[in-house]
Parts: sequence; C-alpha cells; structure tokens
Amino acid sequence: MMRFDPFREIEELSQRMDRVFGATTNTPARFAPNVDIHEDDQGLEIGLDLPGVDPANIQVEAENNTLTVQAERKYDRSEGRTAHRVERAYGTFSRTFSVPAKYDLSKLEATYTNGTLSLRLPRSEASLKRTIEVKAVTNVSKPAIEAAATNQA
Repeated sequence: MMRFDPFREIEELSQRMDRVFGATTNTPARFAPNVDIHEDDQGLEIGLDLPGVDPANIQVEAENNTLTVQAERKYDRSEGRTAHRVERAYGTFSRTFSVPAKYDLSKLEATYTNGTLSLRLPRSEASLKRTIEVKAVTNVSKPAIEAAATNQA
C-alpha cells in the first residue's frame, strides 16, 4: 500500500510549474536546517546541519545577547541540464537565537566539520559558580568614645 502525501504532491507540482514557466523569481528560496542546542557546566553548544554549504558562505554575528547565523547553499543551474527531481533545499538561510546573559558572546567559537556548524558559547565569568572564602576577624577593637564633661553655669 502506498501512502499519499498531499504536501509532496503540491511541492512536486510547484517544481514542475517552475520548470515549465522558467522560475524567473529574483527571490532566492529559503531552507531551514535542523538545529540542536545543548547546555553543560561549561556553556552552550548550538549545532546546525549545513551539508553542502561552502564555509565561505556562512556568516555568524553576535551582538546584544543575540546570535545570528546566515548561510547560502547555491544550486547549480547549468544550461542544457534537466532537473527531474530536486529534493534537497537550496537558497539562503538566516536564524537568530536569543542568548541569555550568562553566556559570553565575546568568546564565541565557530567550527564547521562534515557539514555541521558548531557554535560554542562559554559561560560568562560572572555566572560561574565560585566558593568565597570567609575570613575570621579576631581582636576587633572598638573605637573609644570620649565624652568631655562640660560645666554649664
């Protein structure tokens, strides 16, 4: 038994119409890669799936507790080549994350390995757990208060 997916049918129809009419829109398509966010004692790690994206086409910006990732996966539309099926997503991508103040955006590290962009945000120094030493103070001398006797006549 074959499962019917109306959205797949609509998508394929849209792709066929684009091919027939030349798809002359100037607006690039958008894609939304999967994102994983993990937190541990050291900080926050965000992983984005960006297979096939040239690292030169990835831009990461951090400002005012906001982290923005932009990327573009280009589609090669060669002349004389007919696309029978295009299922991979192409185009531009932009995603913004609100980052709590307990993470230090100035120490953001970004690496791209095997199609995965990894962003590492360490905890800020102010948010790290610290043990404060309590100092015992002994022989505290209280200041003497001298009162001068005055005779009023």
